Amino acid sequence: MKRRRKSPQRWHRIASAAEMPLPMRRNAKKGFASGMPRFAKTWCCWSESTRSRKPIFSAACRFTFFSDCRQNHSTNRLMKKYIVFSLLLLVACKGKSPVDPPPDPDQPKFKVTDFSAPEACAGCHPNHYEEWRTSMHAYAFVDPVFFAMNAAGQQKTGGQLDQFCTKCHSPIASLTGETPPFFDPASLSPISKQGVSCDVCHTITKINEPRNAEIELKPGRTKYGSLANPAPNPFHDSQFNALFDRSEFCGGCHEVQNPLGTNVEETFSEWNAAALAGMSFDCQDCHMPTYAGEAAVGGPQRAEVHRHYFVGVDVPLVDFPGADIQRRESEKLLQNSATMTVTSATAVSAGDTLRVHVSILNNKTGHHLPSGVTAERQMWIALRARDQNNNVLYESGQLDANSDLMDHHSELNPNADRDLTIFRQRMFGVDGNEVLFFFEAKTVENNMIPFLATKTATYKIPVPVNLSGTLSLEVALKFRSLPPYFLRELGLGDLVAKVPIVDMAQESRQISITP
Repeated sequence: MKRRRKSPQRWHRIASAAEMPLPMRRNAKKGFASGMPRFAKTWCCWSESTRSRKPIFSAACRFTFFSDCRQNHSTNRLMKKYIVFSLLLLVACKGKSPVDPPPDPDQPKFKVTDFSAPEACAGCHPNHYEEWRTSMHAYAFVDPVFFAMNAAGQQKTGGQLDQFCTKCHSPIASLTGETPPFFDPASLSPISKQGVSCDVCHTITKINEPRNAEIELKPGRTKYGSLANPAPNPFHDSQFNALFDRSEFCGGCHEVQNPLGTNVEETFSEWNAAALAGMSFDCQDCHMPTYAGEAAVGGPQRAEVHRHYFVGVDVPLVDFPGADIQRRESEKLLQNSATMTVTSATAVSAGDTLRVHVSILNNKTGHHLPSGVTAERQMWIALRARDQNNNVLYESGQLDANSDLMDHHSELNPNADRDLTIFRQRMFGVDGNEVLFFFEAKTVENNMIPFLATKTATYKIPVPVNLSGTLSLEVALKFRSLPPYFLRELGLGDLVAKVPIVDMAQESRQISITP
């Protein structure tokens, strides 16, 4: 039987076969295409039997193979390999298509117009709006302390601090490109000046990591919140997000690791270490307490609607709506944070030493006491002993003429108060010396009180030999959010007198003097 002669095949470019790439010319005899994956024109297979061209390659990486190419066994194997290879090239080409370019990291992620101003929410949520506008969230990007601190950080780091501070204090300003390292606060859009506004929190869809503003926002028609059954309305869609009732939501900003890798604020970690998560006790329980009422005007009555004062230990230091409300609520919070116990003898002999033990139990907070960036906070024990003529016999925790505590930060009386008990964090730079600013801290030394822990200070008060009658003892646990020396370093000495000192707990007693 005479064997049928197979039709010879030649490969041609429509324009000229001579212009065919060398790898394809070498492989044309095998009945398959190879070589570069992208072509401006079409490659064809010429069949002597059909006297026609059929496309093999076409522009934009589209490949077609035809049955009239050689069909021997080895060719089929090679064809399979090249089909797989071609599919891989298709994927690669699609990923790099100019139609779908990768996002430019230097371009703002959002536009200012992507977000709704808080005033747009006020019509339906007047209570939430009025509470928020007095809050430290609303104050976050008009705070002169913030602006001075950020400016100092940018200057000291040559702008490398960049968005580190602004991405929490005004996420909208940061995400819309309004805050380059040396931005002018006067140039900000109104919504950026409103700090942590309604549309910041209520467009958060995910917390990637509970620290350093590792959050994902999705501005648009849908607003997210803690209501499992939100009432429909014509203004926006509503979607339940379980994050809104969990501490991880707050940890997105209230947990800070500085650019040197040092943990300078650990409020979320402190809460987590206290094992309160298993008890369903979260930040919102204290800082966003609930009441019965409407979440929106005309909406259904609900047993639990969250307050939006976001009360903490900081208060406005410049004219700001509802500043008196924040001061009052902050004072109430501080006075419900710890239990102080004073232990001493009820009588002491003249010439002896009166020992006074002051214990502070952190049993009401759920995190360390104090918390936050506590190098910028002061919580201390103030104690004073007087005789019956009101003469001071002993004192600790008092202030100098600059309103500073008399520790090593005092310019007037450095280290004069050797018995000072202060609960706070100290920060040290790469050279081991103490630093004032969080972005310079390489290591920290903590002297806060963990949740459910107690710390005790003992004071030894010498009683004069000629003293008689009674000795009065006054003890207080005091707090202020910013120390005077820190404000002066920022050039804000005029704000020192505006920082309130709160008595978190106080006790007084009379000690009898025996001969």
